[in-house]
Order: sequence, then structure tokens, then C-alpha cells
Amino acid sequence: MAFGKSKNRRRQDAAQQSEAVRGVVRSKAPGVLKVLGLTAMTGLLVWGGVALREWALTSPTFELEAVSFSGLQRASRVELLRLAALTKGQNLWTLDVPALERAMDQHPWLRTVEVTRRFPNRVSVEVTEHTPVAMAVLGELYVLDDQGEPFKRVTPGDGLDLPLVTGLDREGYVADPAVARERFRSALEVASAYSRLSPDKTEQLSEVRLEAQSLTLVAASGQEVRLGEGDSEVKLQRLARVRRELGARGLAAEIIHLDNRARPGWVAVKISSPVSERNGTSKR
Repeated sequence: MAFGKSKNRRRQDAAQQSEAVRGVVRSKAPGVLKVLGLTAMTGLLVWGGVALREWALTSPTFELEAVSFSGLQRASRVELLRLAALTKGQNLWTLDVPALERAMDQHPWLRTVEVTRRFPNRVSVEVTEHTPVAMAVLGELYVLDDQGEPFKRVTPGDGLDLPLVTGLDREGYVADPAVARERFRSALEVASAYSRLSPDKTEQLSEVRLEAQSLTLVAASGQEVRLGEGDSEVKLQRLARVRRELGARGLAAEIIHLDNRARPGWVAVKISSPVSERNGTSKR
């Protein structure tokens, strides 16, 4: 009797263990299925991404059809396309935009360049160019922009009619470009003020001469205006009055001194010849 009882108990224990195992399997099954599902989905996404990339890199949809430019004045689209090696038919997805910008930026007239891909098949290029305002003698002749930057050598095709800025040499510029640019900017500010206050073409500005502690303007007529330093606007207004008075008297000045430090309001004039003699006539 005891033996049979023990056997039944073993059967009951085995049944309980089997049920427990089935319960564990039932409880784990959703998690396993979820992992398997995620793995399968990840695989599909990876495969889909590879296939999509391959399509994007080979599809005619993304072949470059047109390049538009804005801001061009001196630089030409042909020159910029050649620098960037940008040609029709290139795939937009493979274009290295920063590399294109660096390549185009090699053009001497460009100050900034921004390249934008316009999907599916266009590229736009927006540039800003240097504004030439003067020429500087730095061993060779360079073009100065409105920031005082000598950004390129002057070439015969530039067709520039601009005043010269002299008095700084190449060695001085290389030794301290920041100081040189600041001096250039000061000279350009004076040149701009002179143009506003002296619209007479016969006295058009030809040269701005930078000296140690002073600045001299040279007009197209050869007349020198020695400004010295400081109060340029006031001195140029005084210059306009002196010229009017000289003109009213029929006189011409070779040199006009506005650089008297002790008496800033004083003007000294070296008379050259009467206006009538300069024009090849004589008074009767």
C-alpha cells in the first residue's frame, strides 16, 4: 500500500513539473517572438536602406541638369564651373558641397561662396565678390577692396580706373598684415570723403600717399593736399573752401597745406600758376 502510494505521488510530481515547463514556455514565447520579429525587421530595414542608397546613387532622377548663379559681376559661371569640376550628369547625392565651395573660392574675385543642392537635379551657387575701390603698390600692383584687403594682382583685363594707395611696401604688409589693412582702411575712408566733397573731375583723386605720421592726397591735376593726421572730414571741407576762393581769383595751387599741428585752422598754399596760363590762354 505504501509502495503504490509513493508511485502515485511520483506521477503527480512529474505531471506538475511538465505543467510548470509548459507554463514557462508559454510565458517566454511572446518575448522570443518579439526578438525574432525585431531581428527580421532590422534585417529588412538594412536591406531596404542598401537598396535605396543604390537606387539614389544610380537613378537618372538625381543627375545634375542645371546650375544657377547669383551675385556674379567679375567672375564668370564658366570659370567657377571649371574650378569646381562641376558638370552635367553628376549625381547630386555624391556631390561634396564643402569641396565645391573651397574650389570656387579660389577665384580671386570671390569673397564668399555658398553652394546648395536643389533636389532632384539642380544646384544653386550664391556668391559675393570683392568690391574694388583702389589699387595698392606692394612691389606689384594689387586691387584693394572696401575692407582694405589687397585681394588680387592687377591684370590688364581688369579695366580699373581707381586711385593709387602708396607708402606701404610688401615687406611691411607681410610683417603685420592687420596693421597694414587698418592703414589701408583709413586711407580709403579719406578717399571716400574726398570724392563726396570734391566732385570736380579736374581735381579727381589720383593717389593717397601714406607717410609715417601723415597722409597726402594727389589730385589728377598733380596738386598735392597735405592733410597730416586726424580731423580729415573738417580738413576736406576747408580744402573745398580754399579751392573755391583760389578759383574765384584765377589762381591754381601746387601744394595746399592742411597739416599745421600748432594752428590746425591755418592753411598754407603754394601757388603754381594762374588758371588762364594752365589752360593755354592769357589775360588781356
